Amino acid sequence: MARGEAMTPRYAAGIGARRGVDAAVIIELVRGVAAAHGAPLSQVTLCTLDSKADEPGIHEAAAALGVDLVFLPLEELKARRGAAPTHSPRVQAMFGVGSVAEAAALVGAGHGSRLLAPRVATPYAACALAISAAAEETE
Repeated sequence: MARGEAMTPRYAAGIGARRGVDAAVIIELVRGVAAAHGAPLSQVTLCTLDSKADEPGIHEAAAALGVDLVFLPLEELKARRGAAPTHSPRVQAMFGVGSVAEAAALVGAGHGSRLLAPRVATPYAACALAISAAAEETE
């Protein structure tokens, strides 16, 4: 799925990751967070910064999980930074958002979305899960 497509996913799994992250780390995080919150992978889109578009581990993880992958501009993440409850000083200094994973999940799930799961972090990656406003209206 390309940036800017009209369809908003039911769930967006936001990913923040260090360079060279292994796909297995992301796969384990996404599966765990999605399962803990009842989000079927068939309804999840993986979302991360567009600066990670060259990361093989992220592409491999999306393919292994069978989910769409969307790369988002940092400016869009900054626009939702106030809605993210986690504030890592290191990530804030690097990107201008307290949590790339949380901001990416919120942006990926669309306007009015909310976090179901704040970021779950490992030393190499973090994952947060958001649900779209439209999905909540149908529940």
